[in-house]
Amino acid sequence: MKNLTFLTLVSLLLAACTSAVPSSDSNELLSPPTVIATTTASPSPIPPATASHTPTAIPLPTNTYTAAPEPDIAPNCKIANEKGQFYLLSDKEFSDLGTTESELDQALVTHYPEWANYRQMVPWSTQPVKLGEVIVSASLDEYLRQINPAVTLVVVGESVDWQLPSNMDFFVRAQEISQVLQQQFDDFDGVNPQNESLRSQYPEVENSATYALYAYFDHNLDRLQSWCNTYQQLFGTQS
Repeated sequence: MKNLTFLTLVSLLLAACTSAVPSSDSNELLSPPTVIATTTASPSPIPPATASHTPTAIPLPTNTYTAAPEPDIAPNCKIANEKGQFYLLSDKEFSDLGTTESELDQALVTHYPEWANYRQMVPWSTQPVKLGEVIVSASLDEYLRQINPAVTLVVVGESVDWQLPSNMDFFVRAQEISQVLQQQFDDFDGVNPQNESLRSQYPEVENSATYALYAYFDHNLDRLQSWCNTYQQLFGTQS
């Protein structure tokens, strides 16, 4: 009886073991899930935009030069009067004693600064003097007759085209010019009846002052016009 019971228990255990063994289809172990790492690429930094610059030639300003009259010069300075005669200034202004050294110097400072800076030794001074003093002194002749120093100055300047000479004695040059102008003025002066013959040869000339300059510049109308322009520029309109 004990043996039968024992066999029964063995049979039950075997059956239990057989039922607990999985089938061949399920003998394969389940592989753990494969994790596929997906990497989300972070956006690469975008380099800052660099503006492409193509150099372009910039045109330089073109200086167009148009010849113009000198500053303050009236290009229409008249050298003739209403009657059609040549007229530059009155006899009174030609012999005016009122033009001072300082007026000459100031005119040069304004219009011809290189001349204003010029100094010259003269017999009456131990120090170099300005051109204003030189011209005023040179305009007075030995008979104490005086040409307007403004007239003398402009004739001196025009005679050298306002190019300051480096080796010229301005006193001597201005004195020579003033003496010639004074003589030509006297030759045409209507006060002297003997001058009637000369005046009759130049009916186109209005007065003695104009004749003196007309003769000095050898009847060259361009030179007369230039003198008139410059005189007006430096000292105002002629009278």
